[in-house]
Amino acid sequence: MDPHYEHELRVLQMRFIGKIIAGFTHEIKNYIAIINESTGLIGDMMKLGKSPEHDLPAYLDIIHSIEDHIEKANVHFRYLNRFAHRMDTPRSSVMINEGVEELIALLKRFANQKRITLHEEYESDLPLVDTNPSLLQLVLFTCMEKYMMECEPNSTITIQTARADRSILITIMPRGIQTEVSGVSIPHALLDNIIKDIGGTISQDSDKRTIIALPLGNP
Repeated sequence: MDPHYEHELRVLQMRFIGKIIAGFTHEIKNYIAIINESTGLIGDMMKLGKSPEHDLPAYLDIIHSIEDHIEKANVHFRYLNRFAHRMDTPRSSVMINEGVEELIALLKRFANQKRITLHEEYESDLPLVDTNPSLLQLVLFTCMEKYMMECEPNSTITIQTARADRSILITIMPRGIQTEVSGVSIPHALLDNIIKDIGGTISQDSDKRTIIALPLGNP
């Protein structure tokens, strides 16, 4: 591997990982804060003499809220765990919908901060694709981040997967761009090498949609 390419790629990956972990930890902190507030509320109710016997509905509502946020935290942990394990092997057979869904879940905090809705449209029963899963997510993240910077508040970015001929297409469709989109923000030479590593192609159409095509193997 070209040492210059390897260095640039590692810098990009470290920034990518840092952003994902930062978003993840903020989400988990929010869940913990809500759980902490809920347990504190139960303590206050008990101090006021509101026993579970006489205020069962109120207690159950708080308990259900705690359970809900614990489950949300567990789902987020599963996404991060899968995200981390995608870096274990440079190439593997990948369920595209799973990888995209995982990344979008980890990016939603950043979209919410900018008041941008991420809309997902997945074609079901897509075949496995042989690719580098962590580099594919890196390319998707870079595209999504650029669109989120360029879309005005209350915009929508749709992420769509579909099968077309001998390829799986991942299409990112922004609605509400306030500045001109010239392409993904990875330097062209670096992007070309990454796309080569994932075994696909990337393009942008007249509607400013970014389309990543990943070829399928023999049927």
